[in-house]
Amino acid sequence: MTRALSTTIAILTAVATLLLANTASATRPTTAQMPGDYSQSFSGADSPCGFDITFSAAGTVTVTTYYDNAGLPVRESIHGSLAHSVSSAWHSLSSKGPAPVHIDVTAGLAVDTGKEFAFHIPGAGVVWAQNGRFVFGDAGLISYTGLNTLDTGALCAALAP
Repeated sequence: MTRALSTTIAILTAVATLLLANTASATRPTTAQMPGDYSQSFSGADSPCGFDITFSAAGTVTVTTYYDNAGLPVRESIHGSLAHSVSSAWHSLSSKGPAPVHIDVTAGLAVDTGKEFAFHIPGAGVVWAQNGRFVFGDAGLISYTGLNTLDTGALCAALAP
C-alpha cells in the first residue's frame, strides 16, 4: 500500500512538473497601440442623399496578441474606441464606438461585438446605427445579428445645406 501510494505521488508530481514547465514555456501575450483611421466617400448613385457624404473613423486601439506554446499567434483581442463621423460639405454628425474585436488567427475569423456607431439627431433620435455581433472571414461579412438602422430622410436632412 505504501509503495503504491508513493508511486502514485511520484507520477502526479512528474505530471504536475511537466504541466507547469509547459505553461511556463508559453509566450506571454504582447500588446501594441495601433491607429485606426479610415474614410469612405459616397457620391452620385452610391450616396443615400442627393449629395456627397463621407463616413470616417479615427482613434487608437490596443491590440493584444496571444500565442501558443510554439510562440505562434493564435488569437488577438482589440479594445479601444473610434470616433466616427458622417459628414457633407455643410454639416457633420459624430459618434463614439467602443466595439471590441476578437480574432481567431488560426481560423481566420474576426468577431466584432457592441456599438459600432450611432448617429443621433435631437428630436429625431437615432438616424443611423450599427450595433450587435458581426462575424467576418476572408470573404467579408459572414453573419450579423443586432441593430442596423438607417433613416435616410432624417440623415440627409441633417447633412443638407
